[in-house]
Amino acid sequence: MNMKMEDNNHRNDDLSVDQRFDAFLQQAVPDDVDISAVKKRAFLKIRQHERRSKVRRVALYVTSVAAALLLLMGINYRVVGRGGDGFHTDGTVCSLTQGGEEEMVVPVGEKSTLMLADGTKVVANSRTIIRYPKRFEGKNREIYVRGEAFFDVAKDEEHPFVVHSDDFLVKVLGTRFNVNNYNDSRSQVVLVQGAVELNTSNHERVRMKPNELVSIDKGSFTEKRAVDTDEYTCWMRGMINLSGENVQTIIKRLSQYYGVIILCDDEISGNKLYGRLMLSQRVGEVMKAIESMTDAFMSVQGDTIYLIRER
Repeated sequence: MNMKMEDNNHRNDDLSVDQRFDAFLQQAVPDDVDISAVKKRAFLKIRQHERRSKVRRVALYVTSVAAALLLLMGINYRVVGRGGDGFHTDGTVCSLTQGGEEEMVVPVGEKSTLMLADGTKVVANSRTIIRYPKRFEGKNREIYVRGEAFFDVAKDEEHPFVVHSDDFLVKVLGTRFNVNNYNDSRSQVVLVQGAVELNTSNHERVRMKPNELVSIDKGSFTEKRAVDTDEYTCWMRGMINLSGENVQTIIKRLSQYYGVIILCDDEISGNKLYGRLMLSQRVGEVMKAIESMTDAFMSVQGDTIYLIRER
């Protein structure tokens, strides 16, 4: 019998893969089994596997092309997190999930509204990053924000709401306030309603009343003053109120909003602007409005926009 098997194996070496498969089935299965049906199911499984592999290869290729296009357009999205990444199907908000924590990144020139598990409403501005839990547990309701966001906090006196940022935190029970911390070292908090307590990384503390603005620079308080809060929250309506701010101040805000470098001629940097500036998804459209207000012209060189006074 061993000699017969060795003889069969020797002959099989000269057969094609398909012929070997047929020979194996003939020798390995009982006579009452439908070999053709077995082969058909096997080849269907192989074909399905090949299709899935092809889909994965196409998806990888599309992802690579999309990343290359983003680089060509000068758009750089950085997702800050501690886990894997994913994208909503509409492509507007990127989120991460890691141990019950999620992260939202708002695309350039857009706004997103987020409802937290406790009923708190957050309106996030362009290029804002927010990390938040799926549900709040423990003594405090804690989230992280980087960029600009308006908070309408659901009242819960037993569980303070805490907004963490890089150099400070805001602690509230139930209130409405705006946080702006695009800059690595400078931040602003504007209180619309209620009361908040600010604590900095340099262990400073201050309490705010409605219609007050507090500025923070490198972990220390630098300013506290009364303001018209609408000037700091009108971005939610897609505009910037211009009430005498100079050109330099406005283009800094636009640089943060669109994530681009904008420089202006020294001769017009101190010019004051009035009226309303409507925010568009495209920085070029907004800069055209600035051109008309300042009698200047826009020049784009690489990834930098220059606002130059007409001679």
